[in-house]
Amino acid sequence: MTREPAPQRRDRREDILQASLHLFAERGFHGTSMRDIAREADITEGLIYHYFESKRDLFGAIIEEHSFLPLLRTLPDLAAQLDLRGLLIVLARGFFDVLRNNTELTRLLLQEVQVFPEEKEAFFVDAVGQSVRELGSILEERMNDRARAQVDPQIAARLFFNSLLALFVEQEILGGKHILPVDEADYIDHLVDMFVKRLGPGKATGPRPLR
Repeated sequence: MTREPAPQRRDRREDILQASLHLFAERGFHGTSMRDIAREADITEGLIYHYFESKRDLFGAIIEEHSFLPLLRTLPDLAAQLDLRGLLIVLARGFFDVLRNNTELTRLLLQEVQVFPEEKEAFFVDAVGQSVRELGSILEERMNDRARAQVDPQIAARLFFNSLLALFVEQEILGGKHILPVDEADYIDHLVDMFVKRLGPGKATGPRPLR
C-alpha cells in the first residue's frame, strides 16, 4: 500500500509576517490591529503573541527578514572575493532586487518613514544605519591612501545608497520610467565607476583565515 506523503507543516511565523506586511502596507502600521493580522493569517490572535511580543516586534522582524539586511550580512564574504567595483555592482543589483521583489515592504517603508516617527527611527537605526556603517567600513579598508586622506567613508557609503534609492523612487514611485526612463544597468555602471575612480580599485582581500 502506497503511503500518502505527509502534508507540509505551515510556517505559522512566516504566515504572520506576510499577513502583517500586507496589512501594514495597505492600511498603515497604526491602522492595523493584531486581530486584523490574525484574521488575515487565518490563526488565533493569541498565537501571534507566541511568536511576537507586540506590533513593534512584528515591524522589526519584517525589517530584519524582508529588507536589505540579509544581503548586507553577506558583504564581508563578498568583499573577500570581489574587488571594489564587483562588490558595489553586486550590492547595487541586490538593492534593486530587494525593492522590486518586496513592493509591499517598499510601500510600507515609504508610508511609515514619512508619518510615524518611532517606526522611522527604528528603520533608520536598523536598516539604513547598519547598511551605511557596514559599507563605510569596507570602503575605508579598500580606498587608496590619497582617497583616505580626502574622503569620509561613511559619507561615501551614504551617497552610494542614496543614489540607488533616489533612482528607484524617481523611476517606480514618481513615474519617471515613463517620463525620464533610464537603463538600470547603465546607471549602476556609471555610479560604480565614479566611486572606483575616486577611491581606487580596492582589490579583493581573499578568504579569511580559519580560526
